[in-house]
Amino acid sequence: TQLKGMTRDHPRGLDSVVNSDDLLQERCGISVKWDARSLLAFGDQHISEFYEEYDLMIIDHPHIPDAVHANAVIAFEDVASKEQLELLERTSVGQSHASYKYQGKHWALAIDTAAQVSAYRPDKADSAPVFWSDVFDLARTGKLLWPHKPVDAYSTFATLMAQKGVGLASTKEFINQKIALEVLEFMVELSALVPDFCASSNPIDIAERLSAGDEYSHGICMYGYSNYSHKGFRKHRLVYEDVPSFDGQASGSQLGGAGVAISSKSKNVEAAATAAILLSLPEIQATTYGSAGGQPGNLVAWKNGSLNDLTLNFYRNTLRTLERAWVRPRVLGWPDVQYQSSLVIHRALTSRQVNASVVSEIASIYEKPGKTVQTFLYTHPCLLYTSD
Repeated sequence: TQLKGMTRDHPRGLDSVVNSDDLLQERCGISVKWDARSLLAFGDQHISEFYEEYDLMIIDHPHIPDAVHANAVIAFEDVASKEQLELLERTSVGQSHASYKYQGKHWALAIDTAAQVSAYRPDKADSAPVFWSDVFDLARTGKLLWPHKPVDAYSTFATLMAQKGVGLASTKEFINQKIALEVLEFMVELSALVPDFCASSNPIDIAERLSAGDEYSHGICMYGYSNYSHKGFRKHRLVYEDVPSFDGQASGSQLGGAGVAISSKSKNVEAAATAAILLSLPEIQATTYGSAGGQPGNLVAWKNGSLNDLTLNFYRNTLRTLERAWVRPRVLGWPDVQYQSSLVIHRALTSRQVNASVVSEIASIYEKPGKTVQTFLYTHPCLLYTSD
């Protein structure tokens, strides 16, 4: 059975599923021909724009409500057994599986997971900073990088808010404005201590600099990319560890990753469901998927000795961060809120100016009337380059 799938154009998203196709054919007689869209499109493009052409789609969990309301995806409760879904829930890395649940149903399976973590060059350092005070000390040496392109600036803002105990949209109030002002001031102070190019960099850009050159030793608040820990992927390997935190407990990091969804226009829903479930199970996640640079969403794979040996213990080192990560709310129009907020936050960082009016502007974005998928106004898409 031949299916057609859409994933993202990066070794973590493409090589992983292509490398798993032979095993998929062997186990269930299904093959998937994968197309890949850019990482920009992964975070920016509406699923409703391409779902009709595919059976399977690798998507980001904040897009789930918009995809559901566009009738673009099929709930797994309608095509998988209760036992299968319970197994995937039990073997989920933290809230990865739950992040695709909306209106009581799962609309994708966690094939990939990530969160903001830290990275360093093992030939230049022994560990990543644990506390934010350590981060500032390291930044003053000129060896630290922090990616804060708009969407990544937003991600760090969300992580810090969660670490302060007032995660975005965690109460009836979208944002605690007093704490938000403190967080933004904190971020402005940090932005002044890292190189200017960090303001136009995402985690991949920073991983490339760390792994290619010798000027810098550490990166913080980078979505993990286990590829950079594989031998031979780049000139130098990176070690990834937990996200910095105020209490040393590595909680609150914004959860990212990707899930495999079934298009409502699939011509073979049964085969698509079979393939999606198998791609999400340890049989593939801990073998062909992970060994090709994929970053599994399955806990069994994260604890797999062979995968950890391949990646300088990427999975063991960052699991605590993933298990304590903060999950963005599944609400219609959230990608628009995230995008518009990111521009305001980035402007504050680059201008080194922040005050109560900046926080009020962020709050007003969420409260705008008529906030639906139709309100997406991506006037500067080049700034959105998603990196989770």
